Parts: sequence; structure tokens; C-alpha cells
Amino acid sequence: MTGSALALVLGSAVVHATWNLAAKKSSGGIAYVYLVGTCATVFWGPLGVWLVLNGRAIAPGASVATAFGYIAGSTLLHLAYFSTLLKGYQCGDLSLVYPLARGTGPFLSTVLAIILYGERPSVPAFLGAMLIAGGAFFLAKNGESDSCDDEASCAVQATASGPELNVTGRPAAGQRVAIVYGLLTGVFIAAYTLWDKRALSLGQVSPLFLEWGTCLGRFVLLAPWFLLTPTGRASLAEAWRDQRKPAMIVALLSPLSYMMVLSALAYSPVTYIAPAREISILLGTLAGSRLLLEGDRRSRTRRLIAATAMALGVAALAIW
Repeated sequence: MTGSALALVLGSAVVHATWNLAAKKSSGGIAYVYLVGTCATVFWGPLGVWLVLNGRAIAPGASVATAFGYIAGSTLLHLAYFSTLLKGYQCGDLSLVYPLARGTGPFLSTVLAIILYGERPSVPAFLGAMLIAGGAFFLAKNGESDSCDDEASCAVQATASGPELNVTGRPAAGQRVAIVYGLLTGVFIAAYTLWDKRALSLGQVSPLFLEWGTCLGRFVLLAPWFLLTPTGRASLAEAWRDQRKPAMIVALLSPLSYMMVLSALAYSPVTYIAPAREISILLGTLAGSRLLLEGDRRSRTRRLIAATAMALGVAALAIW
């Protein structure tokens, strides 16, 4: 791996963890998802238009209808991905939801590739899958029990605040729901990974145009509700008033992190790029633990150990 490629992929991991931190702090819903798609469409619009005008949006001779069919499918999957991710962030911790989503996505992609495409992983890849599954199980099991260490303190909290709270001040049941959303987000990551692979290979869509096309697709798909109905316009106006700063950060950085990875792939093999990229799992977990002060010392240590195992597992999958 060249030094410039390493810098790009590590920078991409930082950017990816940063926009997830901004998304977590926004506590946004579907109006926020639409706002992000709108901002991303505008920010990266010049690139999309340039690709179209220069004939680089799809490969020469490729079917336009097929290409846009793949873009439409990718739009729906990415919309579901963003929606479930933000739902997880609304009711759970970044240091819990982020590694679950980022780790289980590649794991499920590998399982589905074995089932659908007949691919056979090597021994290191199989062990990597087991690391991811073990890390996810460890996170989920301990995420449900991240409550007060001292029973007397918990009793005082329960008396003063109503339902028993965990160490973050959030109801323990909320963390369980967050675990479900984190795992569901991983399902959509696996789904759009496999779908986008077909879009690039069979639909012959440019990776850069596919990324921008999904942003444009979210804007077009949700426009009738948010632009033509009074309720939709009101919720969009509220999101713009309260959440436009994190929305702009995500709209700028989410596509940028992907484009940085694409640039790194131009200089180095994917077997080097993919494992290095997964340091974002650790960065996201550290951001939640250190910057947002999620959990107590023991739960932060558990989450970091689990995230490390999942990052190593994804790295092993990448070199199979």
C-alpha cells in the first residue's frame, strides 16, 4: 500500500466516524434523512452533472434503463439504511449501535455471498466471521445489561426518576431496541453492498454517479410528501431550523468518505484497503465512549473489546 493510499483510507475512516457522530448528535428522524439527501444532492450535484455531460455516468453501450433501475433499488436500500441507523441513534448509544451496524454488515454480506453466489471463504475469513459474530453477541448481551453497578444507586434512581435507568440515563429497554436497530442496519448494509456490486458490474454504473444518484433518488422519492403537503413542509422546516448543521455535515462527509476509498483503490489492492478502512469501527466506539461519555468505565471497556474483535474480523474477511 502506498503512503498516499494509506492516508486516504485512514482519512476516510475518520470522516466516516465523524459523520456518524454528527448523525447521533442530531437525533433526527425521516425529515432529517430527507434534509441530508437534499443537501447531498446540492453539494455533489456539480460532480453528478459533470459525469453525465462527459459520458462517465454509465459505461458506453450500457442500458440507461437498467442503470437507473439499479440506482432506484439502491436508493430504497440506502433510505432504509439511514432510517434504521438514525432510529438506533435516537434510542441507543453511538458506541453500541455503530459497531453493531458496521460489523454485522460485512458478516451478513459474506454469508449471503456464500449462499447466493457459491463463494467459499478461506479459514482466516471463516475465523473473521466468527470474531464478528462473537463481538456482536457480546455487544448485544452486555448492551442489555448496561445498568447501574450498585443496586442501591439503581433503587434510588428508580424511585426518583420512575423506570430503572442504565448508566447513560436512558431506560434499559431503549438499549435493547437500539440493539435491534443496529443489527437491522447491518442487514441493510449487507443488502445494499450486494445490490451495489451488481449495479457496478451488471448495470455498469459509475461508482461516483451511483453514490450521487442515491442522494438524488432520496430527494425525488420523498419530495411529494415534504414539499407538497402542509405537514411535510412543517416537519422539514423544523428539521432545517434545528438540525441543518449536522445534516450538512453528514451530506458533505458521507459521500466524501466513500469517494476517498474509491481514490485509494486506484493506487492499492482492495485486500489492503478494506481491512484498513475498518478502523472506523474503533473510532466510532471511541467517539461514543470518550466524546459523548456513554456508559461507565466497565461498559466502555466491554464495548471497545467487542469493537476491536469485530474490526479484526472484518479485516480477516477482506483478505479472503
